[in-house]
Amino acid sequence: MAGPMTRPRRARRRRWPWVLAIVAVLLLVALTIADRVAASAADAAVEKRLSEQAPFDSSNKPDVSIRGFPFLTQALGGKYDDIEVSGDALRLEQVIGVDFDAHMHGVHVPFSKALSRDVTSLPIDSVDASVSIPYAEAARLIGIKGLRLSQGANGALHVSVPVTVPGSSAAVTGTADATVRISANRLSYKVGQISVAGVALPAAVTSAVEAQMNGAFALPSLPYRLEVTGVSATSSGVQVTAHAAHIVVDATS
Repeated sequence: MAGPMTRPRRARRRRWPWVLAIVAVLLLVALTIADRVAASAADAAVEKRLSEQAPFDSSNKPDVSIRGFPFLTQALGGKYDDIEVSGDALRLEQVIGVDFDAHMHGVHVPFSKALSRDVTSLPIDSVDASVSIPYAEAARLIGIKGLRLSQGANGALHVSVPVTVPGSSAAVTGTADATVRISANRLSYKVGQISVAGVALPAAVTSAVEAQMNGAFALPSLPYRLEVTGVSATSSGVQVTAHAAHIVVDATS
């Protein structure tokens, strides 16, 4: 038969797992709070530097977010796996309504610099970005009267514009899917088979109508030394993809 001292010892042994579980939860909460506090401090420092180095209108800056968890392991190592810079309806030079999204991989920020917000230089291993220009804005920049752009088949650009067909004085609407290309910082497109009122134009008049439909415009300068790698027509606009490698974002003078 168990004595009076045995029961208290058993009760204490049963309590230990609960005590350890509570301590573990408290430590996890404390680490999570510390992680977010450190993330907030570094986020503010990095945001300031990246915002200064982008040609966005000062009234509407993009958001900067440090991705990944736990953050502290990245912060202590001084290298962040993924920092996202994104914003909707931004202005890039003469282009308005731009949607911008960039992911920066391998961003080097010493922990002491991040906490003190004394970040003057950001070495970055690579950047991948997408820039979406609204169709209405692209049409305005191209400057063809009555031009309307939209997404065509298989990622092509669909073009609709009033044209004059040789042999007729009346303006009609010509439509076609177009192939988009980029050379340097200039985006241009060339229409394919042209239709008027659902009827394909004969080859004899195609060249004259093409000249009225084809267009081009200059892309805005992209931040972070991004270079264009591709272009496509999406449901929301003309989307440009871009990439940069081994860059340094320095403090502005």
